[in-house]
Amino acid sequence: MTLLFLNLGTTELFIVLPLLAFMFYSLFHAATNMAISGTHRLIWGLLILAVPLLGSIGYWLVGRKPAKATRR
Repeated sequence: MTLLFLNLGTTELFIVLPLLAFMFYSLFHAATNMAISGTHRLIWGLLILAVPLLGSIGYWLVGRKPAKATRR
């Protein structure tokens, strides 16, 4: 089966669509995550858009948790 308007075959659909879904979910989560500051949300959003796969993976590994405050 070929989707002519997207120029994608079945094989590409099983690879591209899950990656796009992961990227958009990461972008949505980064934009709505109130545990991190607004500046960090903006930076993560731009990083996910600029480098989609690596930015999404980096967000889930590093960025979704707030920075821990040091106590003195």
